[in-house]
Amino acid sequence: MKILVAVDPSDSVHIAVAKAAEMAKKEGAELSLLAVAENFQDMESIFGAEASDRLRERALKALGAAEAMAKAAGVKPKLLSEAGVSPEDIIVDVAEKGHFDLIVMGTRSKKGKTGLRMGSVASRVVAQAPCSVLVAR
Repeated sequence: MKILVAVDPSDSVHIAVAKAAEMAKKEGAELSLLAVAENFQDMESIFGAEASDRLRERALKALGAAEAMAKAAGVKPKLLSEAGVSPEDIIVDVAEKGHFDLIVMGTRSKKGKTGLRMGSVASRVVAQAPCSVLVAR
């Protein structure tokens, strides 16, 4: 079994990493952690290259923290890092090309007037993924 964890700088990622590491250890599964540094179209022309660099640094810092959590749980993960305009498309693409059996991710659980209980990235991954998706809360 191959498990892919989508890592971001939010607090909810800790729950996703812990759950995925527990599953990987129990099942003897391969665990991969994916950090996606979001690039906004025309961001560099407005804010300069520093904005992209800061987002990349945040993503890599979150990846390092997730790696430490997985290792503390007794699992040695593979680390993956990508950058792009659409995090959900990148997560789905990595899952498809890597033949993953499960994607695990957190959600920011924003609930406003629309009543949405799942973040937009998580909901799009659930809709488009080539495999099962576990949204951890």
